[in-house]
Amino acid sequence: MLRLCTARTCSSLIGSSTSKALSPPSSSLSFATLRAMSTIKPWPSPMVESHGDYRDEAYLEDHIGGRLYEKQHSLPRLPIPSISETISKFLPTALPLAKSEEEKDTLIKACEEFESQAGELQQRLIERRDGEMKDSSWLQLWWNTLGYLQ
Repeated sequence: MLRLCTARTCSSLIGSSTSKALSPPSSSLSFATLRAMSTIKPWPSPMVESHGDYRDEAYLEDHIGGRLYEKQHSLPRLPIPSISETISKFLPTALPLAKSEEEKDTLIKACEEFESQAGELQQRLIERRDGEMKDSSWLQLWWNTLGYLQ
C-alpha cells in the first residue's frame, strides 16, 4: 500500500510547519521551482491510500492539473505483444546466459511449448484490455502492485 500525504501531514512528519515546508529559503531553490511551488493546489483530502489500481485516484491528476498531466488522457495504451513476438525478443536475450548446449536446447524447447500453451493467457490479456482496463493499461495493476508496492 502506498500512502500519499499532503503538505500538512508530510510537514508534521518531518517536524516543520506547513509554511516552512512550502516556502524554503529562496536562495536554495531555483526560480522555476519556486514558481511551481506557488501553483501547487491543496489535496482534496488529508491522505490518499493506494492499493495499486490508480484508476481510483485518477481524480488527483485532474485536480493537480498543469503541464505534468495535461496529456494524460490522450496517451496511447500499451500494446499487447503477440506470443511469437515476445519469444523472438526473449530468446536472443536469454540464450547467451545458458551455460551449456543442454541448457540452450532446454530453453528453446520451453519457449516452443510456451508458445503453444500461452494462447489462453494472450486471450485473457486482450479481454482485460478491452474490458475492465479500457481506460488504463492492461499492465498497470500488476506493475503498480508487484513492481512498486511489494
